[in-house]
Amino acid sequence: MAIDPFRVIAQAPKKTRTHRRVSKLVSVHYDEEADVLYAKFEHGKIVDSEPLDPDGMVLASLDSKQRMVGLAIIHASEFT
Repeated sequence: MAIDPFRVIAQAPKKTRTHRRVSKLVSVHYDEEADVLYAKFEHGKIVDSEPLDPDGMVLASLDSKQRMVGLAIIHASEFT
């Protein structure tokens, strides 16, 4: 893995308009070719996503109750 996913996950909220804190991490996947990191915080069906930054590079994955269950970070290597 070319990046430290835990560092990226810690840095990403600082660049968004929200400072949601993550209490647990269920899984992490990094696509090195696309430079996209996906972190899942809860098991559940994702029904929507919401950009958390003005550029749309950090996306919250939301469940049916609009709770953030995951985070997609585009250009993840820029967050290290």
